[in-house]
Amino acid sequence: MCYNKIKMTSVTAKVRRIGNSRGVLFPKTILDASGIKDNVKITVKNKVILISAAPETTKKDWSYFKKEKNKALMISNKFDETEWTW
Repeated sequence: MCYNKIKMTSVTAKVRRIGNSRGVLFPKTILDASGIKDNVKITVKNKVILISAAPETTKKDWSYFKKEKNKALMISNKFDETEWTW
């Protein structure tokens, strides 16, 4: 890998107290350069914290289950036809 082609951006930031935890605020330029949106992946290796953009997750499609539920509501049986009255 040729490192002279990689553009590096660095800043110094203060570690802040957030309740019982600590946090770092990232400048917009760092976030833009990293591709970080909402979620991050944090890894610690040899006392070095690596923060990278987490892969975006997609929501599960629950429409299949809604369709099956509607099908179940349309099934009639003997009880519904003869004994159930309003």
